[in-house]
Amino acid sequence: MDSISRRSFLGGSALAVGGWVLLPATGRAEGAVDPNRFVLMSDTHVCADRNAREHDCNPDEMIQQAVKDILELTPRPAGIIVSGDCVYLHGEKADYEALSEFLQPLRAAGIPLLLAMGNHDNRGNFQVVFSDAAILHGAVIEDRKAAVIETEHADWYLLDSLEKTDSTPGLFGGEQLAWLAGRLDKAPGKPALLVAHHTFRTAADDGGLKDSDAFLKVVVPRRQVKGYFFGHSHVWSLKRRDDGLHLVNLPADAWLFDDNQPRGFVDAQLQEGGCTLTLHCLNRADKRHGEKHRLDWRAV
Repeated sequence: MDSISRRSFLGGSALAVGGWVLLPATGRAEGAVDPNRFVLMSDTHVCADRNAREHDCNPDEMIQQAVKDILELTPRPAGIIVSGDCVYLHGEKADYEALSEFLQPLRAAGIPLLLAMGNHDNRGNFQVVFSDAAILHGAVIEDRKAAVIETEHADWYLLDSLEKTDSTPGLFGGEQLAWLAGRLDKAPGKPALLVAHHTFRTAADDGGLKDSDAFLKVVVPRRQVKGYFFGHSHVWSLKRRDDGLHLVNLPADAWLFDDNQPRGFVDAQLQEGGCTLTLHCLNRADKRHGEKHRLDWRAV
């Protein structure tokens, strides 16, 4: 099984992820749920040291604020996708224990969480702490977890770009890219939205995806791929390539390298032929809070 149906996703009975899914504690979300609404987050960097600060930011305070804001959304999202760097710097077990505590209100509310791995994550320590997490994927990929979440208007592909913990660059690897190409070829007419942690590499030492060119060779000619969503740079940015592929750099939930960047998450509403992204700033006074961007899909 390499994907899940929209019905089973909403029911919470079976979930697939490029990484791990934390199943809802209650099975179904409390209150009304919008099956086409997803919260997209990145770079939460939760730390066991509750007083830790980076760039004048306490990441634990930020994740608690984000959880509070998500629980206020009406209707509730069908799921929350975190595109990696879930914990602090070295993927320590204690950091994941803190993450588990902070995410518990979302799980108690019945909202599925889908977590990808970033370069500051550690798969082994994650799995020890989140022993109840579901791992379903459609191919035997060494040290990688990749899968599809099917929804009415588009399928989310969760990919794994963690090469080595606390080493900045990322790598999908040949096996995962071959799986991705094969799975995309099974659904040529269904819009596909890809999510992973790393940015594209533009220089040899920029800390992005080492196999950016190989990745693009897979996704560019397969025009059902409409967008690539990622984090890593702690920057909020939307671009559209000349070939029509959308590149969405998700804002960080934790510290910023540029104080002019917003801190928060993105509220994604899937629709026929595209989606609407709404920026949710943790600082509600930020003038960008609530800004909306319509992404129209490129033609097949």
